[in-house]
Amino acid sequence: MKLPLMIHFFGPDGAGKSTQANILLKKIRKETVKVKICWVRSPHTLAFILWRFMVKIGFYRTVINPLGASFKYPAVDRNKVLRLFWAFLEFISVLPIIIRVRFWLFKGYMLIAERYILDTVTTIAYFINDLNFLKSKIAKLLFYFIPKDTVFIYLNSDYENIFHRRVGSFNVKNSNAQGRTYGLVPAGTVEPRNFIEFQRAAYKVLARHFNALEIDTSTSSINETSNLIFAYLALH
Repeated sequence: MKLPLMIHFFGPDGAGKSTQANILLKKIRKETVKVKICWVRSPHTLAFILWRFMVKIGFYRTVINPLGASFKYPAVDRNKVLRLFWAFLEFISVLPIIIRVRFWLFKGYMLIAERYILDTVTTIAYFINDLNFLKSKIAKLLFYFIPKDTVFIYLNSDYENIFHRRVGSFNVKNSNAQGRTYGLVPAGTVEPRNFIEFQRAAYKVLARHFNALEIDTSTSSINETSNLIFAYLALH
């Protein structure tokens, strides 16, 4: 199997990227030892610090998940100036991390990106609440840092499956009855539906743009998914 410089996984949180990236790592290590997993996602450094500061001073919007946990995001979606400022800050913040990734490529490593540029762009778009950011100049500049020899794999899943995977990972009995309880499951375990659905909408656009292999892990088992990935890579 001829290996690309990078295999770029992307998809909503909880769709199985970590699992498949590690399965792929074990398989590829049988062919070469020069392979690494990389993980890049916003908010980065300066943006992260500013996010925490904005929350502390009360400049945020709140999104609630089905378990009642509140997720606080900086209110940088209020106007065009704030949206542009946040996107530029994220761009500046992620550059040192991108340079580190390029360093490993320069050293001859093949990289499995569990998260990389497409995840960063999508998260920025969510923070500023603007899907059109995917077509912006900043997004296109970030896309430039994806190696030309990259295979894209989009792992998708509906929110219900993601929810039950997150809850099920704690082995807590779950009931659909009204007034259900989730035992010891931390309320923040599950991402808000709003966040996941935004991710899915953005990734659908990016999957088409980058001609990605798309697998719905809601209907495919872990083994079925990995076999589809192996078969796809064999063709490339």
